[in-house]
Amino acid sequence: MDYENLEPDVIKLLTKHFTSGRKGRKVEFVGVHYMASNGTTETCYSTWQTREASAHYAVESSGRVGQLVYDRDTGWALGDFDANCKSINIEHANLADGTVTKACLDSGAHLIAAICKEYGLGRPQWGKNMFPHKHFMATSCPGQLYGSQKDALESAAQHWYDVMTGAAAAPETPETPLPAVLSGFADLDADAWYIGAVELCVREGYLKGYGSGRFGPDDALTRAQAVAMIANYARADLTDYLEPYEDVSPNPWYYEAVCWASDNGVIVKADKFRPDDAATRAEVVAMLHNWSGGKQAKGEPTGYADWGEVPDWARQSMAWAVERGVVGGAGELMPTKGCTRAEAAAMLANLSKE
Repeated sequence: MDYENLEPDVIKLLTKHFTSGRKGRKVEFVGVHYMASNGTTETCYSTWQTREASAHYAVESSGRVGQLVYDRDTGWALGDFDANCKSINIEHANLADGTVTKACLDSGAHLIAAICKEYGLGRPQWGKNMFPHKHFMATSCPGQLYGSQKDALESAAQHWYDVMTGAAAAPETPETPLPAVLSGFADLDADAWYIGAVELCVREGYLKGYGSGRFGPDDALTRAQAVAMIANYARADLTDYLEPYEDVSPNPWYYEAVCWASDNGVIVKADKFRPDDAATRAEVVAMLHNWSGGKQAKGEPTGYADWGEVPDWARQSMAWAVERGVVGGAGELMPTKGCTRAEAAAMLANLSKE
């Protein structure tokens, strides 16, 4: 995006569900929102063409910025028409736990700074020229952007405002062999087999790291993480759900993702979900297969010495995964082995190729 001129990466303008002009009002603040899904500009467009709501910009997990309503017009974003007339509103793609990716936060902050500079609003500050959606109505929006990431968004917006107004020097590009989106992780090897897959998954918001600056490529993927990963990959709408398991209460970060997965057949409904257990490779493959529609493979694969270790319930899924190239490139399936986070990233990257 060209922030200096407020020119987004993509323009996909709505044809309805906004108001032309601003009823004589001037822009006074930026409204901050989240999508309640790991969405894109295109998914926002599809939703708002059929729902009476809209915002001016959408920021995706990859950092891509799209515009859906011109700045000069009024978006239907805050549930308060007067506030809508005085604001420019930004939607952010979010992960299953309500947070946004580093790339999304940085692009959103840069966009807030650019809007504040363009319309003479001053240095970005919560409660002054930045307001969360929940300030105007009872809602969880904008998720962790007004929770655990509240200070980070404000700080980044202020940094970019200082850079754009000449009050601070532009940041130097760090000399690192890692892809830029992975620069915050100290435990990744730029030459490792998984680096391309991890880069894709982090950039698109399918997987995220830990707060300590770790991605944990060799850590076991938990069943909760597996479900959240697939929900992020599916860009699932996590706003409507039912409580499916007795060991999954409404409090954990993965609750909505588990409910979505249960309602959509990604996981089998049962009494227990075991969210903190390590997911086996067969379990992750079965979840991906279920989400992809459960199509049958043409036949059982050959050339795998450990095919006999595949559980009966996972055989169709594993055969599908081999046929699609999701697993099996190294000649081993390792179905009962705990799936690492790097292996899960590779499965998603392989699935994304088609």
